[in-house]
Amino acid sequence: MKLLLSIENMFNSISHGTFLGKVAIAGGALLTAYFSPIIELLLACFACSTVDMFYGIKVAKRHNKKITSHKSWKGTLTKIKDEFILIALAHLIEYTIFGDSIPCILSGGATVIITLTELWSILENLNTLNPDGPWKALGKFLKKKGEDYVGIELDLDNSYDNNNNMAVEEL
Repeated sequence: MKLLLSIENMFNSISHGTFLGKVAIAGGALLTAYFSPIIELLLACFACSTVDMFYGIKVAKRHNKKITSHKSWKGTLTKIKDEFILIALAHLIEYTIFGDSIPCILSGGATVIITLTELWSILENLNTLNPDGPWKALGKFLKKKGEDYVGIELDLDNSYDNNNNMAVEEL
């Protein structure tokens, strides 16, 4: 009983005894509890997307394309937001279906797909920056392995210009 009174005093102290303050504290605690199992997945997506943006900027500079900080950050932040939403929804589905027994099946799978896509984009940018580097061979190897794995021919047309992804040479 003494522990509960201590917790109640702490909540009242932090929230200044207001109902809205207590709701905000409880909401923050729930969000923290929800996202804590997938924080590493979210950080992996954030890191890959940010690195892809930096290499995309380098490629754009090499091709004398106009680069605006607003466009680069807006595109990358939108992409990161969308990735986070997908992972959070996958986590919600897996928690609803499996509970705590099997963590991170769907959210982990979504993260793998997202980060591999970002890594592919980074490879394309590296190949554009240094065509004589190992990036082209690595890209061809990964494409071949992907085709063997899924049993279909992958059509990877790399001549696109989407936000900060500026690859123009095929791997």
